[in-house]
Amino acid sequence: MIRYTRRSLLAPILAACLFGAAAHAAPAPEDYPQKPLRVVVPYTPGGVSDAVTRLITRKLSDELGQAIVVENQGGANGQIGSSAVARAAPDGYTFVIVVMAHAINPSLYKKMSYRPLQDLRGVSLFGRIPLLMVSSAALPPRTFEEFVAWAKANPEKATFASSGAGSGAHLVAERFSQITGAKITHVPYKGISPALPDLFSGQVAAIFDSVQTMWPQVKGGKLRALAMTSETRWPAAPDVPTMGELGYPDLVTGSWIGMLAPAGTPDPLVRKVSDAVQRVLDQPDIHAQLIDYGIDPVGGTPAQFDTFIASEAKRWADVIATAGIKLE
Repeated sequence: MIRYTRRSLLAPILAACLFGAAAHAAPAPEDYPQKPLRVVVPYTPGGVSDAVTRLITRKLSDELGQAIVVENQGGANGQIGSSAVARAAPDGYTFVIVVMAHAINPSLYKKMSYRPLQDLRGVSLFGRIPLLMVSSAALPPRTFEEFVAWAKANPEKATFASSGAGSGAHLVAERFSQITGAKITHVPYKGISPALPDLFSGQVAAIFDSVQTMWPQVKGGKLRALAMTSETRWPAAPDVPTMGELGYPDLVTGSWIGMLAPAGTPDPLVRKVSDAVQRVLDQPDIHAQLIDYGIDPVGGTPAQFDTFIASEAKRWADVIATAGIKLE
C-alpha cells in the first residue's frame, strides 16, 4: 500500500509553481528584448508628443534590436492610455509616453482609474519643453516688465489664452499671476489655433506656448515675444530674455516629455531601455531635431526621472490649490 504524506503531496505542486514562475520570469538583460516592444502615446496622432515618440523610437529600435510598435490611445488628458499601461504586465515590453499632465492630473481630478505616481515608474526623461510668453502686438506692452505693469493697471483687459483648463499653458500662466501679482484672467480654448485670431486682435492679451508654435507669429509681427521659461536663452530666439534673467527664477519651468513603464518592471530591463534612450538622445541629428521641435534633450536615469516627476507633482499641486482649479 502506498502511503501519501503531506510533503509528498505538496512536492509536485510546488515544483509546478516554481516551473511556472520560471517560465514567466523576466529575461536576463543580455537576452532582452526577445520580441517587439509596445509604446503607447496617450494622445491623438499628429501632435508633438506623437511626433517626438516616433522620432525617438525609430532610433531606439535600432539600439535594442527589436521592432517598436507605437500605439495612440488618446483621451481624458492622457489618462486612458496611461491607465492601460499601468495595468499591463510589468515584463519590459509595454511603455507609455507622458507629458506634464501626468504629474498634475492627480491634483486636477478627484477620481482616477489608476495612481499615476505609484502605478508607473520612470524610464527616461526625453526632454524639457520651455514655453515662450507672447503678448498681442495690438496692445501697448513691448517688454515683460511693461506687460506686468500694464496688466496691473488694466485688470479688465489682462487675459491669457490656453488650449484648455488644466493644460500646461494654463498652469504656467497661473504661476505667473501668483508670482508677479498681476491678476490676469484665464480664457480657455479648444486648442491653440482657435485662440490665435483673438491674440492677434488684442481681444486676449497673452499666452504661454511652445517656441515652435509661437515664433512664426512673432516673426510675422502679430505677437511680441516677452520671455522664455527656459534656463538659458533659446537658440531660435536668442534676443528673448529668460525668466531667470528677468528676476523670476520660479518661472523657469515648462512642460516635458518622457517614457514610463508599469510599476514592477524589473530594474535591469528598465535600465537597459533607459541607457538605449540616452544613446539616442546623444546622437547629433536627434538632438538637433528635438531642438527644432522646441524640446531641450535631457535623458538621465530612471531614478532621476521619478524624482523629477514627484517634484513636478508637488510644484503644480500648490499652484492648482492656490488657483482653485478642479476638473471632473
